[in-house]
Amino acid sequence: MSSASPFYSGSGLTPDGLSPRKEICNYFSAYPVYSLAWSRREDRGAFRMALGSFVEEAVNRVQIVQLSPHHDPNHAPDRADFGLVAEKAVDYPLTKVLWQPPPGYGRADLLAGVGDSLYLWECEPTGEAAEMGLMRSALRTRAKLTTRADYAAPITSFDWNQVDPRLIITSSIDTTCTVWDVETQQAKTQLIAHDREVFDVAFVAGSQDVFASAGADGSIRMFDLRALEHSTILYEAPPAVATATAAPLGVVGYADAGGMPAARQASFTPPLLRLACNAIDHNYIATFALDSSAVAVIDVRSPGTPVMELKGHRSPVHAIAWSPTSAAHLCSAAADSRVLVWDIHQALVTRSHHQRNAVAAAAQARHLSRLAAKDDAAAAAAAAAGGLPKSPHASAAAHASAVQAAAQAAAAQANDQNPIQVAPSLTYAARLPVNSLAWHQTAPEWISIGLGNTVQTLRL
Repeated sequence: MSSASPFYSGSGLTPDGLSPRKEICNYFSAYPVYSLAWSRREDRGAFRMALGSFVEEAVNRVQIVQLSPHHDPNHAPDRADFGLVAEKAVDYPLTKVLWQPPPGYGRADLLAGVGDSLYLWECEPTGEAAEMGLMRSALRTRAKLTTRADYAAPITSFDWNQVDPRLIITSSIDTTCTVWDVETQQAKTQLIAHDREVFDVAFVAGSQDVFASAGADGSIRMFDLRALEHSTILYEAPPAVATATAAPLGVVGYADAGGMPAARQASFTPPLLRLACNAIDHNYIATFALDSSAVAVIDVRSPGTPVMELKGHRSPVHAIAWSPTSAAHLCSAAADSRVLVWDIHQALVTRSHHQRNAVAAAAQARHLSRLAAKDDAAAAAAAAAGGLPKSPHASAAAHASAVQAAAQAAAAQANDQNPIQVAPSLTYAARLPVNSLAWHQTAPEWISIGLGNTVQTLRL
């Protein structure tokens, strides 16, 4: 990581003509920005992003911006480095946008977004000059897909399959997940994934069939398109406590000594808002709950309890993303205006050490238990034959050793099951709460964040 990145102090520059010549690059939109996605194409506009606006009106925007070849190499907080090359109006804010992964590139690039429906756009260069020395592109609607003609349940999120780019999976508030074929523009499969709204969905790295979803019921579930009659609950958020002061309807005397409504403590399961599947190691999934300042990392091989908790934010987490090239790096952004990069490599090493200790302790406990049982059997046989029994002290010692080993095994297993606490390795303080982030897929030293009307691109 660059020592001159915004996460550190320093002022070194990188004279690279294919990447920004500075450590922080800006784009200033005319609208509040929510969804972000980096283009995956390197031969045309490697530093090109799709943005979705968030305006509480019936008209929103999807924009395509690109790094200007004439951007200032010196950091100027009030100067734009990205220019607008294409724009399209949409009816409602987009909850997520993504570019089609390779292969599948042609003259026109395919962009997808979800809101009230699944949108597909073609982005094609026009050859016309745009602002800041850039070339304009045309954004044409290719399809608007819904499962029902009479009613479209809002779509909360989606993912584009990396193995088979023809497949897109969407999640919806109607409790379903739907798999779409981009080429035929038809829904291939739809299933009820959760008991309540589904807030996020993602394919597992390296698979075109396995995906995970997170929902308002507070669970992460894993599915396989080849066997949809079965699913696995990987994680359920622990209960949270909410305080309410309003008296229940029809309840008399629900007040404190001063006549004020008494506070009630109610336990509920918080919804899981987002999940992110590790792009390198398919065993790890990160997630966070409503109003939670912590990120939980789940190991699909050990369902039920997170293997580690990332606690560094002071306010609710808004976005998470794994590195596209490292299984051990995760980025999170929150309402506390901070962007944190986590290196969980050492935590994974520590967990592996705990697992080995737990396995060894359990094996030792089983071995000593078998020895104690053999001593008991030998003593009983000797007594039955009228011979001299073995020393009771030896048998007691064997039992004591077995009990001690069992206690050590239980402690080692409990230690293995406790979430490991990890501290962030890099921190960036933004000037506003950060609503979204996107990790560059082909230049992983860059991360973009959305705050207010601004998009900042940061060099790690």
